[in-house]
Amino acid sequence: MNKPFQGKPGDAVSHVASKVLDPQLAATIIAIDVPLHSAAPMQNVSGDGIKGVRIVWQFLGASPTGNTAEMVTKAWHDEKWLEANATHTLARIKHAFRTMRAMAEHARGGTQYVGPCQHPDTIKTASTPAAATLVALGHPCLGSHEYTGSTWWHFDRAAAVDLDLWMDRNIHEKLPTADLSYIKAALLNWKQLMEDARTITHTVVKHKGRTAYVGKDDSQKTILTLEKLLYKK
Repeated sequence: MNKPFQGKPGDAVSHVASKVLDPQLAATIIAIDVPLHSAAPMQNVSGDGIKGVRIVWQFLGASPTGNTAEMVTKAWHDEKWLEANATHTLARIKHAFRTMRAMAEHARGGTQYVGPCQHPDTIKTASTPAAATLVALGHPCLGSHEYTGSTWWHFDRAAAVDLDLWMDRNIHEKLPTADLSYIKAALLNWKQLMEDARTITHTVVKHKGRTAYVGKDDSQKTILTLEKLLYKK
């Protein structure tokens, strides 16, 4: 990230581990180049009063600029810090997520994000992540219209350069430290994490301090054996 927090580069943070439950935050931490735990990047967790199954993303170490998942998480949940640092990369990423959620609600026929576009000369996109990125970069959405089953978001022509950059599949290589690259990576990471969560291979079941790893393809006999060990008195 081009505007790092007060981190310590190198071996000083190589051992720092963090667990994250929020998929948008996890996607952001990945975009900021904090490495996932190579041995166990993602787990399903159940038991000990957890309703259903909870997904946990695990990080180990720091980004090249010294940011850890813990540092990013602290800032992510600090609304005063986000408001005071509205142009910081992290604040822009969170703004993009909020905008994308509001636009998706609008597109589903829910709460209206903007009214019909009344401007005669605009650029437009049907990509909600791209539109949310433009808003986070400071380009106001001027309205929308429905066409062939899609919602199109309109912007002033001043946003054309940023929209073209967003559509460039190699933008992360061309402008690796640009806010636009970080925002795009976070939004697309989130989509990928949601897809990965549906195909996770192991569940971590916890009960009274005991932990068992249940494989997606484990036999019923193996699962019953684990449960007996887990819940024994």
